[in-house]
Amino acid sequence: MSINHEKGEYEEEFTPKTANRKISKRMLVMAAIVVVLAGFGIAGYLIYQENFYYQTDNAKVDTAIYQLSAREGGRLDRLYVTQDEEVTAGQVLAHVQNGSFIRSPIDGSVIDVKMQEGDYITPSDVVLVVANTSYIYITANVEETNILKIHPEQKVTVFLDAYGQSFDGYVDEVDTITSTELSGAMTSFTTSGTYTKVTQLIPIKIRLLDDIDLTGIIGTNATVKIRIK
Repeated sequence: MSINHEKGEYEEEFTPKTANRKISKRMLVMAAIVVVLAGFGIAGYLIYQENFYYQTDNAKVDTAIYQLSAREGGRLDRLYVTQDEEVTAGQVLAHVQNGSFIRSPIDGSVIDVKMQEGDYITPSDVVLVVANTSYIYITANVEETNILKIHPEQKVTVFLDAYGQSFDGYVDEVDTITSTELSGAMTSFTTSGTYTKVTQLIPIKIRLLDDIDLTGIIGTNATVKIRIK
């Protein structure tokens, strides 16, 4: 009997104190209230974001880019510039054996040299690429269903993938034509009797307020968040 008595005391001593506790109704109610409030908070935040902001990751660092070719074929006699060199409008960039010159159409920078001296070129060959580095912006494509919410001077937060951080900016310009019309691409409109509706995209231009160098990241991805109210 003494052995059993000692065993019972041992079991009682090491029994967890929480083993006999019960979850009260009050605790369940409080937990439910916390969950409901959290749900309302999340829903409220999402509604606020939807009503006061427009966001899209269909955006990139952009500028006017010119691909320069010779008017007539011939051997490329001379290149007067190198990649990343700044140029001015009308400046001679290259000379072709046939006597023609390739000139810069704008003030900007040479961002690519595709042909080398001695190469034979045709009018279809791109010799140099020049970019307007004095006006670099962010292009964002906005769905036609949202375009009327976007106006010049609206505040914008721009996340640049290349930098891995966000910068302040503003809407500089809203185009009045869709990107498909600008590019000449096929649209959903057809006269063949079949029709598939496709949401059209309208480009907008965004300028950054922060003074950062964008010349080396033209074409890279961005995400924009526009304050619409």
